Amino acid sequence: MNQIIIGIVSATLIIGVLELFKFQKLYSGALILTAIAFIYVGFAGANYEALVVESIQAIAVLLISYYAITKRPLLIVWGLMFHAIWDSAHLLIDFQIELPPHYELICIVVDIILAVYFYIKLKK
Repeated sequence: MNQIIIGIVSATLIIGVLELFKFQKLYSGALILTAIAFIYVGFAGANYEALVVESIQAIAVLLISYYAITKRPLLIVWGLMFHAIWDSAHLLIDFQIELPPHYELICIVVDIILAVYFYIKLKK
């Protein structure tokens, strides 16, 4: 339960900063999406197999972000939902990487809340 609260608070803080500073939503969404995908690459550390898998995921998300900026802004929402599914996979499959306790659940909550936020802000 605490993990869900941490995720809600984290997402609310991110949204608060975006709104307070009036950041451009499309570029902010693409940057956030890309950053959260590459966090897993850092957690893979020296585990070569995990590093390859996490890098492929991160590059795929980077491409989603790029195409969101250049073609279809709502791909940010799809990318965040994909990342929530990726986080869920980490709960179900042992990727042999060391994550902070409950990281996956916190990230799932953040991803879903941000997906809703960016859907509201980017739909046209």
